[in-house]
Amino acid sequence: MNDHQLGAALRQQVLSDLQRGRGAEGRRLQAVAGDLCGEEQIKLLPALRHLVLSAAFASAASQTPPLSGSRLLPRLMQELEEVFNPAICRRMESVVGGLLDLPPKDAPAVAIPMANAVARLPATRRPGRSASVKPVPAPASRGGGNNALLGFLAFLTGGLAVALVGAVLLLQQSPQSNVESPSTTRPRSEPAVTAAKPSTPPQEPSLPEPQPLTPPQPPAANTDKAIASVQGLYAALSSKAYDQARRFFGGAAADQFDPAFFNQFERVSVADLRETSQEGSSVTLEGLVTFVYPDGSVQSESRRFTIDTSSTPALITASDFGGVIKPR
Repeated sequence: MNDHQLGAALRQQVLSDLQRGRGAEGRRLQAVAGDLCGEEQIKLLPALRHLVLSAAFASAASQTPPLSGSRLLPRLMQELEEVFNPAICRRMESVVGGLLDLPPKDAPAVAIPMANAVARLPATRRPGRSASVKPVPAPASRGGGNNALLGFLAFLTGGLAVALVGAVLLLQQSPQSNVESPSTTRPRSEPAVTAAKPSTPPQEPSLPEPQPLTPPQPPAANTDKAIASVQGLYAALSSKAYDQARRFFGGAAADQFDPAFFNQFERVSVADLRETSQEGSSVTLEGLVTFVYPDGSVQSESRRFTIDTSSTPALITASDFGGVIKPR
């Protein structure tokens, strides 16, 4: 998805939470933003997480209707421009536009050149004026035109007669050249036959047969190894050993790992891990993640993990939010 669609997807999540009476929880929206960001939006993730924790965003989400109106755009962008560089802010303007349900910034730009082109069209094409033809004056005398026509026909007849005589002479000489041609061309065809005699392909069977090349097969996926990595990750997160937890991530998932998100929980755990698919050395698992808050409240949600088992330990390359099973 593009930057505008990213903001629209986050808007739908916020509206869904508000309909359920949960409110716009900044920490939860940070995790949702990490799930929604693709590889092309990784650089926007810090700015997006900063925005959903800001007071300006909380105020916009609490209005009626929430997150609506272009008047909120300058306030949210001011929150970002105070922290992030202009390049990130330019891209985040499209994200904020989608978040506020505004149309893409460059959508109506196509109609202007089309209107200009239509306006210029009558100026270049004026069929009424171009169709006028000046009258051609008639010849001064009819007799002079007839004499010129007769002279042209006489010249044309003479030329045709000369061409006909030349064609007859060529036809008379052609049989002699056809009779002589076999005697001169036959010897020339023999070197072509002798030149084709030397050939090397018969020597090919004497060469040793090459052994078939078999591409190296990736190691088979190991489901037990994948489950052990996911369980080890959540054990490290629950004990706040974030350096140890970081060792279980690989690829884009390593860039999305945010220890600050897990600091708000007393402990986290994962259970009911089961395999859903395999591809090469990768295993996809689905399980139930439980977050325990300091006040004792609990929230459970389903989550999907993609694990590459070709390394030791197996690395979690993707972690996707499935849905809330038990709200807080």
